[in-house]
Amino acid sequence: MTFMRQAIIDLGQRREAGTHPGLLLQKYLSAQKDPQERRALLSAAQKAAPNTGPVYAEAFARWIRSFPEDDLHLARQLTTASRLIVGLGSENVLETGLRLHHTYGVPIIPGSALKGLASHYCHEVWGQRLAPEASQENRRFQRRGDYHTLLFGKTEDGGVIAFHDAWLVPEALDGALRLDVMTPHHPKWQTNEAPPTDFDSPNPVSFLSVAGTFEIRVSWIGPTGTQRDLAESWTSLAMKLLLKALADWGVGGKTSSGYGRLVSLEATQSGPQPPPASTKTVVLPKTNERVQARLLEQRTNKGGWKAVHEGSGLSGAINNTNDVPADKAAGDILELIVAHVNEREIGFRYPTAADEARAQRPPSRKSPANRGGNRRR
Repeated sequence: MTFMRQAIIDLGQRREAGTHPGLLLQKYLSAQKDPQERRALLSAAQKAAPNTGPVYAEAFARWIRSFPEDDLHLARQLTTASRLIVGLGSENVLETGLRLHHTYGVPIIPGSALKGLASHYCHEVWGQRLAPEASQENRRFQRRGDYHTLLFGKTEDGGVIAFHDAWLVPEALDGALRLDVMTPHHPKWQTNEAPPTDFDSPNPVSFLSVAGTFEIRVSWIGPTGTQRDLAESWTSLAMKLLLKALADWGVGGKTSSGYGRLVSLEATQSGPQPPPASTKTVVLPKTNERVQARLLEQRTNKGGWKAVHEGSGLSGAINNTNDVPADKAAGDILELIVAHVNEREIGFRYPTAADEARAQRPPSRKSPANRGGNRRR
């Protein structure tokens, strides 16, 4: 047992000579709950990344050569707008994962992640899923629409476009891995132990993120008898869709915090244009704001009411659906309270007696001397 413990302790010394970031992160942690040990391991992996440069450069060139010249495919080099983190929630001894190439230990974006992102963006944005006035052409880009099915396929068919893994360009390898930190607040509240207060101390968690340039590639894998110009048009459209999704939504984890955006300085290739989007300016309501909403025929999975806010086109469930009067029917306009809202979804609450009483209550007034609380003189 002593010998095994000493061998684990010695990992901290041996890892400084490591050359494979993925191997270091998986096998060279000598103390599980020591924040300093965790940060030291991340730093070692960060320093090891450039050591794979010569071997990785040859592997990258071989990967590029694997695409035949007469094959129909498109390539773009996109750069991270800030940071990128793919595989954050994967199983890992550090509890914060990072997707690295298994052989070379270099950051990589799986093609499955790119295809899933493009598919969801196509359904939500080009398909204008939340817009009541979406045209028939837009709806063809929604999931189960013929355009969406052609690009991304179904369970038994993968579609006509292949989304390949995105490789980091060799020139970006030095400095690609970045030390990063997240500071979750109110940890006891998140585990239902205690309500959130300003007395909680944040718990900093170190992790690795990525910055650099990636080679993005898509290929036509549809029927071989397809006319060349038609195949080129669909391949170009798929690339345009992916570029927009990466720039607007981002890929990987923490996209709501600005991670994962990939942008290109070059103009996108000409080809079929995305469907026309509505020029109507959408103004989102605020949480707890009272709005006019129309009851929908469509119900929730549990049979509850759903409503649509006409101003934004967002629809969602009425949380306290049992409070909605029994004489109300689909198509009726109600005054509802916004429970939550973002660019993709909205939730409502039907005003109760408590809400009405709260609305009638006069706002509390505090004198300037009391606004800062009691002060000792």
